[in-house]
Amino acid sequence: MIIKAVKKFFFSVIFLFLALAFSSFSVQAQQLSERWVCLNANQAADGHTANVSVDPEAKLLVNNETYVFECLPNSECTSGNADLDQQVFGRNNLQSLNSQYGYLFEGSTLPSNPLMSDGEGNIPTFTWQSSTPASHARRWLALNYFEPIPDMGTGEEKTQQVGTFSFETVVNQSDCVSLSWDPYGRVFDSKTLEPVNKTSVTLLKKRESGAFTMMTPADLLGGSILNPQLTKEDGGFSFVVPDGTYKLTVSNSDYVFPEKIINLQSNYSKIYSDIYPDQTGEEIVQKGAIQHRDIPLKQVLVGLEPNAKLMEYFYDLNKPTSTVIVKGRVSHPFAKIKAYSLKPDPVSQENVRYRLLTKNPVSADKLGNFILRVDQSHFEPTESFGEITVEKIDLTQPSLVEKIKQWLFGFIGKVNAQTMIASSIRLEPILNHLEGYAYDAGGEVLPNSTVSIYLNFSNKPSYQTKTDDKGYYQISSEFLPSMPYRIAYTTTAGQVVKTSTNKFIVQNSDSIVASDIKINQFTDKEGKVIAPPKKAPGITDDKKTPDQNLPTNESPKFLSTSLPLILIIIVLFMLLAIAAAVVFIKKRKDTPL
Repeated sequence: MIIKAVKKFFFSVIFLFLALAFSSFSVQAQQLSERWVCLNANQAADGHTANVSVDPEAKLLVNNETYVFECLPNSECTSGNADLDQQVFGRNNLQSLNSQYGYLFEGSTLPSNPLMSDGEGNIPTFTWQSSTPASHARRWLALNYFEPIPDMGTGEEKTQQVGTFSFETVVNQSDCVSLSWDPYGRVFDSKTLEPVNKTSVTLLKKRESGAFTMMTPADLLGGSILNPQLTKEDGGFSFVVPDGTYKLTVSNSDYVFPEKIINLQSNYSKIYSDIYPDQTGEEIVQKGAIQHRDIPLKQVLVGLEPNAKLMEYFYDLNKPTSTVIVKGRVSHPFAKIKAYSLKPDPVSQENVRYRLLTKNPVSADKLGNFILRVDQSHFEPTESFGEITVEKIDLTQPSLVEKIKQWLFGFIGKVNAQTMIASSIRLEPILNHLEGYAYDAGGEVLPNSTVSIYLNFSNKPSYQTKTDDKGYYQISSEFLPSMPYRIAYTTTAGQVVKTSTNKFIVQNSDSIVASDIKINQFTDKEGKVIAPPKKAPGITDDKKTPDQNLPTNESPKFLSTSLPLILIIIVLFMLLAIAAAVVFIKKRKDTPL
């Protein structure tokens, strides 16, 4: 009996030890924080492949397990492996991207994923190949886990811990290089030059018999093709196919195909090229490089005006400079993008539009690409960035010479671009500092609760902390993501309360104002604002990357109207006319009758 009792006690002790060990491990695992780093990328020569490497200015954590992901617009990231996505994010992002974008991961030369970084924070350069039926921007990020340094109470020990705060621990990935595989082409209105949506574009392949029949998945290795394709608001279509001879057919009940190039509005060449089929011929011969075609259609019913739309975007916060960056694509060429801030409304208890932030609207380029930057460092205490509007413009404006001619003949009409607010989108603020109280849906504080920060594409927390016995908590910039995130509170009873950054501002607006809490500023663990390090003279934050050349606040030259220039030309024209008249009159006087 004694031996049995001893054995029972012995196994109980072992069981208790293991339980405590696993419990400790579980808590430790939950407390690991995520550190995301941008990777450099450039398009390889062989189609939908990127060469990816570590950015020398944003190294990985040294000798650290590193995960690599490709991210598509609206912050959806995948490793290309469903099981790994499930392990890291708690959800199958690969399947989600396939459903949303038709994404297909075709392979990479990574030796493994994850892999270990070296002693200098590098991993080998690798290629990554993937495809989507339509053209979408994409970028590559790396993830390291680290154990956050706990608060150490008071006195010298705490000062030493706070002193470990460093810009090296906060890597800004808001200027990630993004690539976009070239679109095959766009369908557009021959008169308005606007893209045409809801148009069926079908690709035909020339067979050995000489006949053209529809291209099918059976004609491709892997069977990755969507044919026909129905255009969206940007009129875009894209077929990735092997070398061969092809044709395109287009169908839309409101338009006629084909359209002659002679009927196109005169500004078309500033936006579109390789006009099909009148300019390029009906047969498309592809040899080694993807062929591009833009397709004009003629309206059957005049007056069709599709609205502009924000098609896709990457949305980030440059934490050290407190600057929001939105890199995106709108449906219409040269559309104007405006940004607005939000503030809590005391009556509705919601965040509402407060003021226009862009003094000069950002203009997209001819493909609709743009970069919007908003400096939040001078915002009012509860003010945050959170709304974008898209305005399309008249693409058929006459040239400067035509405008002067119209003025001289007294037919000044619609000289300046006419704009129309076509769409608006709300974005959750990416707060740089969280400090306030955790509330449930009924407005009651949540003491001693777990605060979890989640990236929008993950079901696993990127950082966790706890509220005190009054429901108060603080998270400094060091531990907050620079991508969109959401907040969740778990009470001592196990109840999960989901909330957002918008809701956080509304619920804590009084304390934010009263305590002058800097929710938009880069802060340390004591809530103090940290100024970004000064760069040497001549050094800027702009990287020499493909997407840095996108337009920001310049209007397209062929659409802009310089009134002073017009006036100068008119004045010169009038002075020349007066001078000619004076000379003519003088000659007549000097000429004998």
